[in-house]
Amino acid sequence: MQTAPLTRPMLTTRALRRWVPPLVRSVPALVSAYLLPGRVPPPIREASMLGVTSVNRCEACEAFHSRWASGVGLRVEAMSAEEAAAYDFGQRVATAGPEEPQPPMQLRARHRRELLAVSILMELANLSGNRFLAPRAEGGNLQVGDVRTARLLDAVMRAADRAGLRRARSRVAGRARGDTLEIGIGTGSNLEVYPAGAVVHGVDVSAPALSVAAERADRAGRRVVLVEGDAAALPFTDGSFDTVVATFVLCSVGDVERSLREARRVLRPGGTIRLLEHARSRYRPVGLVQERSAPAWARLSGGCRLDHDVRRAVRDVGLTVIEERTRIGGLLVEIVAA
Repeated sequence: MQTAPLTRPMLTTRALRRWVPPLVRSVPALVSAYLLPGRVPPPIREASMLGVTSVNRCEACEAFHSRWASGVGLRVEAMSAEEAAAYDFGQRVATAGPEEPQPPMQLRARHRRELLAVSILMELANLSGNRFLAPRAEGGNLQVGDVRTARLLDAVMRAADRAGLRRARSRVAGRARGDTLEIGIGTGSNLEVYPAGAVVHGVDVSAPALSVAAERADRAGRRVVLVEGDAAALPFTDGSFDTVVATFVLCSVGDVERSLREARRVLRPGGTIRLLEHARSRYRPVGLVQERSAPAWARLSGGCRLDHDVRRAVRDVGLTVIEERTRIGGLLVEIVAA
């Protein structure tokens, strides 16, 4: 999986105050993790460290530990359940801090302490690498044109939020719970409304949009895992998330049903999929106008369809709608499905 470029968290005095004390307390477990017999299995140790790096986007650390992981037998593209749990734990440490996460309970108590210790060490290594070893963009103008387009689209969405759309975002994304995946996170318009307890992962096909989202997350002091990927082939294991969010995304994906099936695949039992979409109106005259103007609008807007029937698509993939709210004659729909 490929993470978002550009802004990365760096080592600061504040970061040192936050991470050094728990590292000092974890020194015995850190020594145990590397030196003593019966230590935490190296592939699980490396999985947690790569999980930390996936959040902080330290390229130097990723290059080193990817090679080290290969040497100890860890294949990131085919992790075991225990390795995937350790990777997820590393992401939690990086996003929530050293005090919050609970290490995988299937590990022995000693191994859980070791996993926390190496994850804290990795966090400080990442922050240091980003500060002192971060590579410069070639020519200093990586995809400038595309980034400008992403910023323009972001400005349009901010205007829509001021016109009243933010209330709908708050009802949809603002009620996410637990480990949360946002499909088509774009420039991160929803980041400010997620509850504090949500651990947010975002996936999008646009690297420039993700770079804007990373900047927004940094300004807000919000740690988020940003991954470049396709909604129709999510780079996550089955049952990874408590909540899946999508806002104004399904109108533009190439295969709506496949994307919804992927959302269902990565959802944990009891989790919910929360959608905010524009949709084909139930009023026939309005629906006909949408249908006839859809091809021209799709060409102008980069593939967005005005006439897609999101309600039917949700039902067709076997999801159950448990909440539905419509606005503007059915042109906007909020759906919570399980």
